Amino acid sequence: MQLALTENAWWGTSVDRVEGIKIAHDVGFDSYAIFTQDVQGRSFTPEVKKRMRDTMKDLGFPCASFCVILNSLVDWNEDIRKTTIAWVKDQIDTGYDFGSKKMIGVPTEYLWEKTEVKPEVQWNYAVEAMREIGDHAKTLGIEIGLESEPYKNNLLNNIETQVKFLDAVGHPSVKANVDFVHMHVVHDPPSTMEKLGKRIINIHFADTNGPDHAHFPPGSGIVPLKEDLQVLKKIGSNASIGVEIENLPEPQRIHEWVKQAYEGSAKLMDEVGVRG
Repeated sequence: MQLALTENAWWGTSVDRVEGIKIAHDVGFDSYAIFTQDVQGRSFTPEVKKRMRDTMKDLGFPCASFCVILNSLVDWNEDIRKTTIAWVKDQIDTGYDFGSKKMIGVPTEYLWEKTEVKPEVQWNYAVEAMREIGDHAKTLGIEIGLESEPYKNNLLNNIETQVKFLDAVGHPSVKANVDFVHMHVVHDPPSTMEKLGKRIINIHFADTNGPDHAHFPPGSGIVPLKEDLQVLKKIGSNASIGVEIENLPEPQRIHEWVKQAYEGSAKLMDEVGVRG
């Protein structure tokens, strides 16, 4: 399994999108994961895209995955849903331009806490949208890993709903991304991943020191990361591992946090025998 750094590590810091790539490479990560949008005030203009692509190419530092937040897939306005689907296809094209073969998609919440528009209707909107998006991804050889978020009204909020949704979509290019912190927050034990099996194509790797949703350097908290990796090994997964740390205290220490995240992750992966 390859070890990547996800670029949201730099949110809230003075490190720009290009410098972040260079630092991650120098620290020792195998690859890098990006967001294909303007995020947290960080622009993604054509000039920024080119600089990022050129830097990764010059360093021989591949783009492991690209993350897309899937807002508006369940909007009750059909035109908005169609526009969102077209926009997501554009993000897939951008990921393809970066040479990535994996998109991480994050479906968000039901409208109005599942009122006004029936939840099953909203669910079906998302299913239909992902089939169309999956068709486009397939033409480019890209797989989509859908991620659950540990919020009450999220479409996907645990492993069980991920499995249910993937079964409903039934598309060979639409698979799963698993976040180990999210599993911990919703009390999904490591063994729960066996329900997804080899449909897991990517992992968000981080830690937290309590029941809250936080993303600290791996090995610094209480998430059973070693057991999680052991389950991946058991099911024969070749998922990529993406360290996802964000909104850390003392952002001026981000270089230190990133190095700690790399060392903690590499140590755990080596102990389980899944690095490489």
